[in-house]
Amino acid sequence: MKRLLPFAFAMLVLSLLPAAGSMAQDAGMSAPSTAFEAPAAPAPPAIKARAAVMIDASDGQVLFSLNPDERLAMASTTKMMTALLIVENHRDEMDRILTCSTRAAEVGESSIWLTEGEKLTLREMLTGLLVQSGNDAAITLAEFHAGSVEAFAERMNERAVELGMENTRFANPHGLDEEGHYSSATDLVKLGREVMKHPEIREIVKMEDVLIPWAGHPHGRTLVNHNHLLGLDPSINGIKTGFTDAAGQCIVISASEGGTDLIVAYLGGPNISQRDEDVLNLIRFGFDSYREMTVINDGVEYASVDLPYYSGRKLALVSDGSLTRKLFLGNKVERRLILPDKMQLPIHKGDKIGLVEAYEGNRYLGSTWLVAMEEVAAPSLKEQVSYYVATIFTFLFSVLGSG
Repeated sequence: MKRLLPFAFAMLVLSLLPAAGSMAQDAGMSAPSTAFEAPAAPAPPAIKARAAVMIDASDGQVLFSLNPDERLAMASTTKMMTALLIVENHRDEMDRILTCSTRAAEVGESSIWLTEGEKLTLREMLTGLLVQSGNDAAITLAEFHAGSVEAFAERMNERAVELGMENTRFANPHGLDEEGHYSSATDLVKLGREVMKHPEIREIVKMEDVLIPWAGHPHGRTLVNHNHLLGLDPSINGIKTGFTDAAGQCIVISASEGGTDLIVAYLGGPNISQRDEDVLNLIRFGFDSYREMTVINDGVEYASVDLPYYSGRKLALVSDGSLTRKLFLGNKVERRLILPDKMQLPIHKGDKIGLVEAYEGNRYLGSTWLVAMEEVAAPSLKEQVSYYVATIFTFLFSVLGSG
């Protein structure tokens, strides 16, 4: 019986060994996910609007907010929704001829001087709507799409609901003051972000002026963009201004610089000069709030893992490259580690073992490989047996000790 004990013990050890050719064992992760916070953003400017919101157009992050959900008159920023519905439903009909009705010709205020029965293409009407803010063009487009101004307003409101514009109601397609016609700065940046997804609109709203036909006149009609900020700051590429007595000075601006795209909605400014000063200050604050930062550094040890059959020995894993991204100052960046559940031996220096990923909130920024810093040979059979013998004795002593 005593002769059988060494044999039984040996068989127990061998039964614990991995299958032939497999050198796998659970690998422990000793480096948790890490996070760092970017430097603080600059102080936002003081502005004199009744409400304003600025967002990063890429992800909708709010960068500035003043009375964001207050319901206010929106004036001709209304025309963004008019343009959106037309482009979404008629982008393949840009050369279609539209005819100005009596109602369109008589609407008054800002116009492109249409007369009853005058004909222009849909593209020309859309240009008149967005560049010179033609109320007559707005009604012509509304009647073409829905048959009447009232039916078009219903469709505007349906689209607003789809876009999540919770504090908006449209009563007309042009923005002249009317009971029950209002929006908020939050809703208008949502709308501005949506319209700038359409190249047909982007091409028009960046024009400082444009010439379109004018029947009965020796020369075409020159339309001048009411958004004269287009000529004051090279980053500005749209979108729409507005003014009425009830609304005050309003504007929704799109601006792009160095890979950052901003949308600003500004409502209820006291005058044009103050509006322009405030908007330019907001845009500069927005762009200055971003900075190129290295979120993963090359050659840095971000993790270490336990090695099978080498008790107490860990393998350092370092990043195989750096990752630099433009970040909003003040946002937290988290590094997340992806490591194998089991390590396979042998390991060669430079082998790709895992990944380190970077996130700004829920936004994925990118990743780099984690590579081994040293060679780790596959253990011999003798070393495997020694490892399991030591493991078994450690376990037995711990059981006996606890008893």
